[in-house]
Amino acid sequence: MIIKANKHHLPQILDLNSKIIEYMTSRGFSHWSERYPTEAIYRRDIIRNSQYVYLIDDIVRGIVSYDIQHHEYFDTIDWNSKNKSAYFVHRLAVDPKFQGLGIANKLMEFSEINAKNDGIDSIRLGAFKGYSEVVGFYKKRGYEVKGEILFDVSDTSFYGMEKSLRH
Repeated sequence: MIIKANKHHLPQILDLNSKIIEYMTSRGFSHWSERYPTEAIYRRDIIRNSQYVYLIDDIVRGIVSYDIQHHEYFDTIDWNSKNKSAYFVHRLAVDPKFQGLGIANKLMEFSEINAKNDGIDSIRLGAFKGYSEVVGFYKKRGYEVKGEILFDVSDTSFYGMEKSLRH
């Protein structure tokens, strides 16, 4: 079940975040760390009503955030000019013990359906260039690479990816 997160979910979100950091570190990725994402980011997303959780037996097993907010680095990407409005997906993550069950797909489908219902033209996101499985996941969902961004959380670039919802 996917629901909007509230402050009561924050401890579980932070616990999941720790599991993701450990998982990413074990695979040699450093873009999720103690520096990012932080508790303050998750708190902000909850306050903005943009944080969602995927629950199994009332335990947070997946997360996604989406809204119109985005880092200024994304302004350097050559997005599809036909898309006048966009939601940016942030911090899609699934508990490592629950990966491979379709949770990430369900969270993205949820985000895309809500964007369409809100009259939004596209979904945009940053996918870590060095994580080929994640880039492939988004490509299978119809996302196209539109450029590259170098964030301060990693020495490796992120792809700016976009999926048009109306065209």
